[in-house]
Amino acid sequence: MEFGNVAIRRKVPCVLRDGVTLYADIYGPPPGGGDCPVLLMRQPYGRMIASTVSHAHPVWYASRGYMVVVQDVRGRGDSEGEFVPFAHEAEDGFDAVEWAAGLPGSNGRVGMYGFSYQGATQWAAASLRPAPLRAIAPSMTAADLYHGWMYPYGSFDVQGCLPWAYQLARDGARRAGDAEAEAICSRAMADPGGILRRLPYDRGHPLLEKYLPAFFDWAGRPEYDEYWARLNWLEPFRKRPIPALHIGGWYDFLLPGTIQSYAALQGDAERSRDLFHRLEIGPWTHIPWGRKAGGIDHGPGADGGVHLLQVRWFDYWLKGERENGLFEEPPVRYFEPTARKWEEAENYPQGEGGGRRVYLSGSELPANGALGGGRLKERRESVDGAAAPDVFVYDARLPMPLASALPADQSARQDRYEILVYTGEPLEKELPLFGSPKLSVRCQVMDGPTDLVATLTLMLPGGEARLLSVGRAEIGAAPPEDGVCGWETAEIALRPLAIRCPAGSALRLELTGSGFPLLLRHPNGRPISTAMQAGPGDLKIAAVAVASRPELASWLELPVVDRMATE
Repeated sequence: MEFGNVAIRRKVPCVLRDGVTLYADIYGPPPGGGDCPVLLMRQPYGRMIASTVSHAHPVWYASRGYMVVVQDVRGRGDSEGEFVPFAHEAEDGFDAVEWAAGLPGSNGRVGMYGFSYQGATQWAAASLRPAPLRAIAPSMTAADLYHGWMYPYGSFDVQGCLPWAYQLARDGARRAGDAEAEAICSRAMADPGGILRRLPYDRGHPLLEKYLPAFFDWAGRPEYDEYWARLNWLEPFRKRPIPALHIGGWYDFLLPGTIQSYAALQGDAERSRDLFHRLEIGPWTHIPWGRKAGGIDHGPGADGGVHLLQVRWFDYWLKGERENGLFEEPPVRYFEPTARKWEEAENYPQGEGGGRRVYLSGSELPANGALGGGRLKERRESVDGAAAPDVFVYDARLPMPLASALPADQSARQDRYEILVYTGEPLEKELPLFGSPKLSVRCQVMDGPTDLVATLTLMLPGGEARLLSVGRAEIGAAPPEDGVCGWETAEIALRPLAIRCPAGSALRLELTGSGFPLLLRHPNGRPISTAMQAGPGDLKIAAVAVASRPELASWLELPVVDRMATE
């Protein structure tokens, strides 16, 4: 058939090494143009969708001289076999690449593209290095599923995984003809807050047990083990890399995975015209990749030409257009929200210099809430040495709300006394930040273990407290000795950011015990590794004391850069 002036072959079979048949739709090749390279997407949502919630339709890519192949993965859509998320994507992807390279009209060179699960299928296939695969463009995904997807903050990402599990289970129920289960899953997807409040997480989800039991593997393996090692495609990829265009969003829940993959690769080998990688981070959520997020309009340039960039990327590697300027451009490009413009850099910073410490300081007033006495000081000697420790109480039955990593106003939340708030002085000049803030907190815990959740916000002159970054660490695992709660040091790497903090604004750090549902609720009194088994009766109360004296210093290290953009 023909659609959008492009010839389409539908439900084309691909037989895998074990005899299972997968099906794909093929767009193109363009008539009269001779053999052309192939862009392959492998996805679990029904191949008609083809990542069009974020990417241009396959017709658009085909019109630019590519044969586009969109394939249902094993056990999804029309494809045969049993769907076990991620488990078969390396071998199946290898076979699919080899098959696509041999299709009539293909010139034998293959690239892969797509986002989220479709991005993970790229890393999986590339880890086995099929010869026809010349380049990939994974967007908003992870190559290391444990650190970059399921446990990005050191605890299970229940907000990202549980509603998504119901989405995958819904399609499994539809495939099985179970209309009642499909409807139940649809209702769960429409009310993610309801299923996220339902405890315990490891029980009470019979439809997941039937249609997506892999969810319980993800949630039930809080430590990195051989299961997760098999789903870490980054390490084998690093041994035999191919060019990768990494695309992420500052507000995407998979941003840690995107940056982890690029940061690991950027220092492995010197850039050359025959092998280089690129990182692109826009002001986007997972869906959509638009100009507005968290109530902020990032302007008409928020798109950043990301669709054209992908075509240029594949033109370079698959069509041999080595003079299209791609190699000469800085390898890192990201959107900075204050100036509402794209910045460029030669690398993604990984803590090499540029850090500036500010110190938490108490005062004669407790630091609880925005009206309290918590301050951020530029110099350690400026910290109030007479201040008593600041204390917050965390009741796991009433977790502190934090819906997402969007740059939303947190000022109302900061009035609560369950939060310690430390505010810096208004900036005299612009402060450019790019990278991951690091926090070191001296603390005591009563009735732990519990969580220490850190949130960094930017106080604007009008009173808005815009969310910048968040992170967590478990504290209080050691029991008191002789009835004395010992001091310990909590080290937290906060979520990556990029922002020019304008003159007149001020940085503000919050410390509390939860950030739900963005972060898994710590039940208190038991390790976070058992949180998935905690029911309502297991939720307890913990208290945390934070030291902010010169001899027990707590500090925040900011990733300050002298020049964020290539002038």
